[in-house]
Amino acid sequence: MNKSWLFFLLAVLCTTLSAKDFNDISYYEKDAPAIGNIAYRNERCKLDLRTPDDKTNFPTLVWFHGGGLRGGNKYFPPSIDTKKIAVAIVNYRLSGEKAACPDYIYDAAAAAAWVLKNIEKYGGDPKHVYISGQSAGGYLTAMLALDKKYLNAFNIQPTDFAGYFPITGQMSTHFRILAERRKKDPTVRDFVIDEYAPIYHAAKNTPYMKFYCGDSLCDWPARVEENQLLVMRMQRVYKNKKVSFYSIPSGTHGSCTAPSMALVNYELGRLCRKIAKPVKK
Repeated sequence: MNKSWLFFLLAVLCTTLSAKDFNDISYYEKDAPAIGNIAYRNERCKLDLRTPDDKTNFPTLVWFHGGGLRGGNKYFPPSIDTKKIAVAIVNYRLSGEKAACPDYIYDAAAAAAWVLKNIEKYGGDPKHVYISGQSAGGYLTAMLALDKKYLNAFNIQPTDFAGYFPITGQMSTHFRILAERRKKDPTVRDFVIDEYAPIYHAAKNTPYMKFYCGDSLCDWPARVEENQLLVMRMQRVYKNKKVSFYSIPSGTHGSCTAPSMALVNYELGRLCRKIAKPVKK
């Protein structure tokens, strides 16, 4: 076996051994709003939580998978050191016969709210919970940050989270949402900005946000430009100093995820050194 692969596997093994896993946690509370197909919600809406086993007061990252809002499953994001940072990976209802907009946005809000309300029980710092996701997950991340009604439904404010890191998410109304509408009305356009577009909710007072994308020549067509437009509008029109944008050179829609998360890991890693504490034995 190539030595570099051996070192990689050892690093993964060490990370797993130094973390605790809690699987298939149902994140909807009993008194949660009854939105959409409840049977499908009870089947699909679960998360896995991985926490460091030798630290307390650690930061936590909530992670939403991609898949165009109609596919995909929870998985741990690359480049995040779970020996220092807790990660909650989330399944949400998928667009199709059993779910449609805005079911999956409320699911994302419910999952994030559960983590915020419960992470202290697992040793984490509720003041340092962050949200991120790639592609469709990036879209959900941005919607939670910018349209407060979703988190408000679970008695949470977007500013209760320490930060948001959308990765190559669609900032106009998601193409899957438009496809859902097109089934009823074939005249629906393929580019729309309305209440289901993160850019529709651009504002001066937002939570801390860092937007990541690939290269404008390699990422999804116009994906980089949509993200830049949203950030520039908030920075230059609203004088919002809490938002920023970073493009991964030569990064494609998929390959930009690992380096983006490496940058997130670096930021949360520095934070961990300040706030995390060893477990007393």
